[in-house]
Amino acid sequence: MTIRAAFLPVLLFIGLYATASRAGPDEQPSGEVTVKAAKDPAASGGKGAKARAGKSSKVTVNRAKKTPLGHVLVRHLDMAVAIDAQSKALEAQFGAVSARYATANSITPGSPYFGGSQRNAAAGNLRHYNETEIEAGMPLWLPGQRDAYAATVSSGVVEVEERLSQRRLEVAGLLRDAWWNAKRAERDVSVARTRVATAREIGADMTRRVELGDAAEADALLARNETLAAETELAQAEGAAKVARVNYAALTGGTPPDGTLEAVRRDGDLEDHPALRAPLAALARAESQARLIDATPIDNPEIGVFGRQEHNDQYSTDPSQEVTNQRTDATTVGVRFRIPLPTPGRNEPRQAEAAAEVTRARAEYERAKRMVVAEIKAARTALAAAQKAAGLADKRLAVANEQFELSRKSFALGEISAFDLYRVRQIQLEAQRMQAGAAINVGVAVSRVNQALGYAP
Repeated sequence: MTIRAAFLPVLLFIGLYATASRAGPDEQPSGEVTVKAAKDPAASGGKGAKARAGKSSKVTVNRAKKTPLGHVLVRHLDMAVAIDAQSKALEAQFGAVSARYATANSITPGSPYFGGSQRNAAAGNLRHYNETEIEAGMPLWLPGQRDAYAATVSSGVVEVEERLSQRRLEVAGLLRDAWWNAKRAERDVSVARTRVATAREIGADMTRRVELGDAAEADALLARNETLAAETELAQAEGAAKVARVNYAALTGGTPPDGTLEAVRRDGDLEDHPALRAPLAALARAESQARLIDATPIDNPEIGVFGRQEHNDQYSTDPSQEVTNQRTDATTVGVRFRIPLPTPGRNEPRQAEAAAEVTRARAEYERAKRMVVAEIKAARTALAAAQKAAGLADKRLAVANEQFELSRKSFALGEISAFDLYRVRQIQLEAQRMQAGAAINVGVAVSRVNQALGYAP
C-alpha cells in the first residue's frame, strides 16, 4: 500500500471537518436570537422570566422603537445614547457574545488537531528503518451539552440587550436632570429680569420725585440699591443658565434644551420595566449556565484517526545463503480516543458556584422589583404634592401682585414710605420665585414619574 493510501482516512477526516466548518457560519444568526420558551416559569424567575427569557421572539440590538409621547425627549435621547460610552461598550459586548454562536453551530466544541511523527532507526538489525505517522482528531460534544451551550449564548445575548435598554433609561434620567436644571436656571433668569425691570421703573419714579422735592434723597438711594441688587442677580442667573445649557448640550452632542420635554406617561406593564428586565435576563442567564454545568460532568472526550507507514532494508545473515537485500513495508490505520472521568473535585465546586450565582441573581431581581414599586409610588406622591404646591404658589403670586399694586398707589398718595413699598416688593419677589420654582417642580415630578415607570422612548 502506498503512503497516500495509508493516510487516506486522515485526509478524509480533514476534508469532512473543513466542509462542516464552511457550513457553520451559514447557520449562525446574524444579529438575531430566537429564545425558546422556558418549561418551568418558576425555575426562571416567575411570570417575568417566562415573558422575557421564555418567549419565542427575535431580539436584536436595534429594538423596535416604542410609540413616543411626542416632544423632544425621543430625539434628544437618541442623540445622547449615540455618543454614550457605556452604550457603545454594551453594543460591542453584544457582538462579542453573539460571536459565541460560531461555537454552538460547530460540529466540535473545541479546536480539532493535526499531528504527526517521523522516526528512523539509528542502529540494529533493521537498516534504513523509517516510520511516518500522521493523526487528526477533535473533541466531541457531550450528550445535551451543545443545546445547553446554545441556551447560554441566547440568554447572554438577551441579557446584554436588556442591559442596553437599562442604560438607555439611565441616560434618559441624566437628560431629565440636566433639562430641568437648565429650565430652572432659565426661570431664575426670567424672574431676575422682571426684578430688574421693576427696579428700574421704581427707581426712575423715585429719581423724579426727589428732583421735584416730593421724596428724600434716601429714597433714591434705596431705589438705586435695589436696582444694583437686581442687576447682580440677573448677571449671576444668566451665567448659571449658560452653564446649564452647556452641560445639557454635552449630553446630546450639542443640542440645546429647547422645546417641551415630555408629558405624563400612562401606566404600563411593570414586568416591561427596563430596570426589571435586565436582572430578569441575568437570572435566566445564570440558570442556563447552571444547566450547562450539569450537562458537562466531564471534559470533552477526544477522538482521532491515524495512519502509519513503515519500511526498512533487512539483510540475510545465513552463511549458506546468498546475501540479499529484503525490503519490508507495513501500513497501519487506527483510531485513538480519550475519555476523562468525572470527579467530585471537578464538578462540585462548579455546581456550587452556579447555584450561588442563581441565588444572587434571583435576590437581585426581587430587590429591583421592590425598589421600582417604591420609586413609582414615591414619584406619584411627589407629583401630587408638586401640583398642589404649584396651585397654591399661583394663588399667592396673584395676591402678592395685587398687594404690590395697592402699595404703589398708596406710595404715590404719600400714605406709605419707600421702605414699606420695597418691603411689599420683596414679598412679591419671593412669591414670583416660589411660583417659578413650583412650576419647575411640577415638570421635575412629571419626569420622575416617567423615569420611575421606565419610560425611555
